[in-house]
Amino acid sequence: MPAFLLSISSVKDYFLVTRPAFLIITLLGCLLGLLIPQSSSSSAWLISLMGMIVAILAHAGANLLNDYFDHLNGSDECNHDRISPFTGGSRFIQNRILSAKHIYVFAIYLLSLSTALGLYICYINSWVLLPIGIFGIFMAWAYSAKPLQLMSKGILGEIAIAIAWSMLVIGFATLERSHMAYEAIPSGIAFGLMVSNILLVNQVPDIRADTLAGKMTLAIRYGIQNVWIWYVGIFATAYALQVLSITNNDIPSKSLATIAVLPAFIYCAYLLQRHYADKEKLKSTLLTNLIAVHAYAVLFCISMI
Repeated sequence: MPAFLLSISSVKDYFLVTRPAFLIITLLGCLLGLLIPQSSSSSAWLISLMGMIVAILAHAGANLLNDYFDHLNGSDECNHDRISPFTGGSRFIQNRILSAKHIYVFAIYLLSLSTALGLYICYINSWVLLPIGIFGIFMAWAYSAKPLQLMSKGILGEIAIAIAWSMLVIGFATLERSHMAYEAIPSGIAFGLMVSNILLVNQVPDIRADTLAGKMTLAIRYGIQNVWIWYVGIFATAYALQVLSITNNDIPSKSLATIAVLPAFIYCAYLLQRHYADKEKLKSTLLTNLIAVHAYAVLFCISMI
């Protein structure tokens, strides 16, 4: 094969291993954060664009670290119940497309690039963004890597995801105002909770592999039959926080357009309660939930315009 074509193939592999489809929710979180402030914008579009690049690089790096450490603990290797492409990792290591070392080095490169660009944004915008950025990079590492490996610590894994994506919204609202956007906190947490529900549902088909690997996810700790209870509690809390933001006049009442997605969440809860052992129904649950969370984020963003 010509070297030119080989290089194109390699670039494609390195792009796909980041699981780009799952980065869309991060872009929506960035957009929501930029739209929440109701006052006039103080940041230039170029800075906002750079901020989005920082977020995407950090998320992509976190995905790669997750692949690497799930390879080390063996959960992806022994995962025969996975529902592709939703669970079981990118499979690039297992299919010998890229080595574990290459994926780890690429992860460090992306996280380092994200950190450097983030520091530059702090320099030209506001240093109040620094702790938010540090926390984001820390969570990208701590979720998958030892010694914390929060993905294996039950409810802590869900909390980590919820906080990380909450900080995304809060961070971009802060970027837009150049000072801490406290009014974005409830809405940010609501968004983060919805994203954490993606990870919660995706744990269900991986229970057997995660158990063998010693990954004590929330679904394992509290039982597969109880996942629906956590799922309902999480999205109900998200909606409650959204109502709180409206009550505090932090966001407009029309943001409750997101209630249009509620039937999809209720349907997913029903499937999780009754059909968690049915692989075909479970695949439908994963897809419906993923679409519903993205629709929630899109409606939330549109209602801010």
